Amino acid sequence: MIDNSTPKPVLVKNSIPQLHSRWWTVLLVASLCVNLLIAGLVAGRMIMGPPPGMAPQGFGQLVPRKFFGDLPRERRQELMAIIRDNHDEFRLMREQAQATALKLADVLEDPNYDPEKAKAVIADFTTGANSLASRGGQVSMALLDKLTRDERILLANEIRDRAAHEGRKR
Repeated sequence: MIDNSTPKPVLVKNSIPQLHSRWWTVLLVASLCVNLLIAGLVAGRMIMGPPPGMAPQGFGQLVPRKFFGDLPRERRQELMAIIRDNHDEFRLMREQAQATALKLADVLEDPNYDPEKAKAVIADFTTGANSLASRGGQVSMALLDKLTRDERILLANEIRDRAAHEGRKR
């Protein structure tokens, strides 16, 4: 026996809205793809953090970028002038660091490998007077000399916050 008491759903032909043009369909699919790409990039950035190349070199390991964002605009511009004044020098030092890395590659490929030559190249890279770390330390000291007591405390807190945040990533 067939139960006719419950109505059967009525199927309507073409119940899905139809677009009048194929171009609208292409446009909507392309828009969806772009939105998914942007969402993926944002999610990846939030999960992975900034790319390694984005980390400031020379002094950035000592002075977090967030510190500057917490300062009033005028003070931030005043302190950033110290960094801007050394920007070209840092660029040249990064180029020299790249050249030093290539020099190390040459030493490593030499059939008559000499560990002392490799040590000398690495020592020049890490502790030489023209190294990024050395100059970065000088710029950091110039910056610290200009800070007030409250700014030094703020910087100390930012350094601790960044260290704690990086510790959680690992």
